[in-house]
Amino acid sequence: EIGAPLFERGSWGMRPTDLGFQVRDRMGPVVKDYDLARAEVMAYAQGRHQQLRVGYLGLAAARFLNPALKRLKDSFPDVKPVLLDQTPMEQLNALREGMIDVALIGQEGAALAEDFFQRCPVRLKVCAVLPVEHHLCAQDSFNLKELRGEPFVGVSEEAVPGRNRWITDLCAKAGFRPQFSAHTHSVTESFALVASEGGVALLPDYLEGAAPPGVAFRRLSDRWARWGFHVLRQRGRGSAAARFFVDVIGK
Repeated sequence: EIGAPLFERGSWGMRPTDLGFQVRDRMGPVVKDYDLARAEVMAYAQGRHQQLRVGYLGLAAARFLNPALKRLKDSFPDVKPVLLDQTPMEQLNALREGMIDVALIGQEGAALAEDFFQRCPVRLKVCAVLPVEHHLCAQDSFNLKELRGEPFVGVSEEAVPGRNRWITDLCAKAGFRPQFSAHTHSVTESFALVASEGGVALLPDYLEGAAPPGVAFRRLSDRWARWGFHVLRQRGRGSAAARFFVDVIGK
């Protein structure tokens, strides 16, 4: 393939040519990397993958991620979890590119993930996030229709795909169309806008404990107002640890 001899033979035996030494020096690392990569791929195929790379929403860790990690350690003590705090879009891209094994996202991104295995272990109640001086804060809960005419804080599609559609669909069930006054890139930014601009946001109830000063959470009393917590992994056999982890999330 190279086009010139790699070895020469003589009365002394056989030895590499100068080109042979060049091939050894240049191709040696390539062959070594290939052997290591092949061993890792074979280990993954045989369920002996020693890492489980998990993308997750940071604020979901205490309620969903930590209990599942404990069960993973009990059942797969040799598997090392690698945790990546990522937005839903970052998780979807990383899963498509094979950079993570499991993604923990909300229902908003699930519509964009039809090529993955999905599980929805939990459907959570929805809360309205309001400035503390809002008149509805006097109530423990209320119907979504009470927010008709309020300026809604949406989320950038690049960060959380489908979130604005989810909000719009909920409001449609309540009989109105929301008017978005802003689009943020994070929960923290949404909180800041609610407190400073007087807007309202809709978020799942697991974020109640993260509310900063100046904002208040009030649960919606509509029975149909729910947020699905989705877990995704690659279709197919995958690693035993990844399949186990997806199965135990939320249990």
